[in-house]
Amino acid sequence: METQKLNSRRKFIGSLTTGAMFAGLSLIPEPIQAKISSKAFDFEVDKLGSGSIDLDNEIKKLGNKAHPVAYDMSQANSWGLIWSNIYYLTNGETGTSKEQLGVLNVFRHHGMIFGLNDATIKKYKLGEFFGLIDPVTNAPAVRNPYYDPEDGVFPLPGLAGIKALQEMGTMFVICDMARKVYAQFVAQKVGATTEDVYNDFVAGTLPGVKAAPAGVWVLGRLAENKIAYIDASVG
Repeated sequence: METQKLNSRRKFIGSLTTGAMFAGLSLIPEPIQAKISSKAFDFEVDKLGSGSIDLDNEIKKLGNKAHPVAYDMSQANSWGLIWSNIYYLTNGETGTSKEQLGVLNVFRHHGMIFGLNDATIKKYKLGEFFGLIDPVTNAPAVRNPYYDPEDGVFPLPGLAGIKALQEMGTMFVICDMARKVYAQFVAQKVGATTEDVYNDFVAGTLPGVKAAPAGVWVLGRLAENKIAYIDASVG
C-alpha cells in the first residue's frame, strides 16, 4: 500500500512538472522541452520534507523579529537583494537596527540561480540557461556576481551582496523542487544524468542558504507568521 501511495505521488509530481511548470519555462529551448516526459521526474518525494521542521522553526523566529518581510525572488533579477538593502537602510533611519529586523529572500523558480556558487553556474552555463546577465561583463553570467559583489554589480554603490546580507541577519532559502525540476532540463541539455546535476546543485548551494521543500512551501507560511510578502520578480 505504501509503495502504491509513493508511486501515485511521483506520478502526480511528474504531471505537475510537465504540465503547469511548462508555463514558466519559456527560456528553455523547445527541443529540450520536447524530450522530457512525466516519466523522467522520478523524484524521491518521500524525502521532499527533509529538514522542514527546522526550517519551520527558523521562519517562526524570523516572524517574531521587527517588521518581518519576505522577498519572493522567482526571476533571474536582483531586485530582492536591492530591496533588502533599502529595507535595512530605511529602517535604520527610522529607529530599527539591522539586528532587530526580520528579512527573508526566497530563491525559487528561475531565481534559484542566486542560491548557487560560481563553479556550478559556470559548469552548466546557468547564466545563459536562466537568462541572468552579469552586469559587469554584460554577457550571460558564468559566476554568481551577487554573492560578494564588486563595484558595478548593483546600480547603486555600496549595496551588500548575499554574503554581507547574511551577516546582517538576512535568511535565504532555495527551492528544492526547483533544483530537482531544473536538474532534469539541464541534464537533457548537457547530456548528463538528472541525479548528477541535482547533486551538483545541492553541493553548489551557497553557504548558509537553507533548502526548502519548495519555495511556495515557504511563501505559504508567511501569513501565519505575520511576515509581509513582496514580489521581487519586478522592480
